[in-house]
Amino acid sequence: MTAQQFSTKFNLYTRRNPVLEQSSIQPDGTGNRANFNNSLVTKFVMHGWDAPQGLGLSLESIKNEWLNAGDYNVFIVDWSQGNRLLSYDQTKANIPTVAQAITKLITELQSKSGLDLNKVHIVGHSLGAHIAGLTGKAFNGQIGRITGLDPAGPGFKGKPSNDKLSPSDAQFVDVIHTDAAPLIGLGITENSGHIDFYPNGGNLHQPGCYINRITEVVDNGLSAAVACNHLRAYDYYVASINPNNPKGVATQCSNFVSYLAGGCNVDAMDDNVAHAIMGEQAILSKPYANSTIGHKYYLTTTISYPYFRDA
Repeated sequence: MTAQQFSTKFNLYTRRNPVLEQSSIQPDGTGNRANFNNSLVTKFVMHGWDAPQGLGLSLESIKNEWLNAGDYNVFIVDWSQGNRLLSYDQTKANIPTVAQAITKLITELQSKSGLDLNKVHIVGHSLGAHIAGLTGKAFNGQIGRITGLDPAGPGFKGKPSNDKLSPSDAQFVDVIHTDAAPLIGLGITENSGHIDFYPNGGNLHQPGCYINRITEVVDNGLSAAVACNHLRAYDYYVASINPNNPKGVATQCSNFVSYLAGGCNVDAMDDNVAHAIMGEQAILSKPYANSTIGHKYYLTTTISYPYFRDA
């Protein structure tokens, strides 16, 4: 299936304009980018396939928490023209088009505004995580950080690393898996980053989703209800940004059952490798990426915001 042609929109927010976006920024860098500051970390956040009603609020929440916590350039990437009312397979075929648009914008910001790749952080949910990976590949892994929020599984499981989010796509890649159930999950089961987090086992048992499915069918339709676990990665990430919230401390373990039973053998590990913080502060594990890669990190969460417990 071939990619379609469509427009990808980039809306820029900063502390100078935290609510009213500077929109109409084109992939070639043209448009109003007066508030862009090359001395700041630049963050991109994007949605996945068939975003249910209200999902834009998740992107807004991430943007708002970022700007509350620090001074950043924040781009919300809107590629809804490439997935609205389309089949999953067609939308999947469209993701290189989005990656090319982001790559072009970053390249133009490098040349025209002095953007530093070391200060670029791309966050993507579902198919958006693989878009982030393709973008990182275009820069030979020189982008500072990529965060995958439950990267899409269908069509990606078992595929070569060139076709999906992989550790080599950025200097540091962290991933949150919330719907990685074999066969029926919407997220990928495989490790995809330098550090991979599996809250509540990473599959179909995210606290609150069973209850939410009933109300979400009424409020948002079936798609949101079925995708509750898949979308929970957004919620955990939003909660992780606020420095006043408890931290989502995870433990390296062979599997979730062993984690629950306290059988993770952490005494034999360096503490910097035995434990890691899920979400925004996962970057603290970057110096130990060679030791965390290939392992799984587990934690449990509560049913509602802020989801994490004090250690």
